[in-house]
Amino acid sequence: MKAKGYRRKGRSALGKDGEKAGFPPLRRWLATYNEGQKVIIDIWPGVYEGMPHTRYQGKVGQVIEKKGRCYVVAIPLGKRSAKLTVSPVHIRPAA
Repeated sequence: MKAKGYRRKGRSALGKDGEKAGFPPLRRWLATYNEGQKVIIDIWPGVYEGMPHTRYQGKVGQVIEKKGRCYVVAIPLGKRSAKLTVSPVHIRPAA
């Protein structure tokens, strides 16, 4: 039977290398984003709360609103868009 878990096929996307070893820096936790700002989904593998699905790793989206400590990010997928509630640890500003 094939595994269908939330973190399946995530060895390369969710593996920790030297950059992501240990606890994430506080600047990732305390980052603030404005509505309409472009962000990149960059999953930090050691933090489970507010983690989006691995299929969205590396995708660029737009912040719609702040929801508690997290942000709602719209990711365009063809004719529709996915709305993800993501912790600020798992997103970074797009250049």
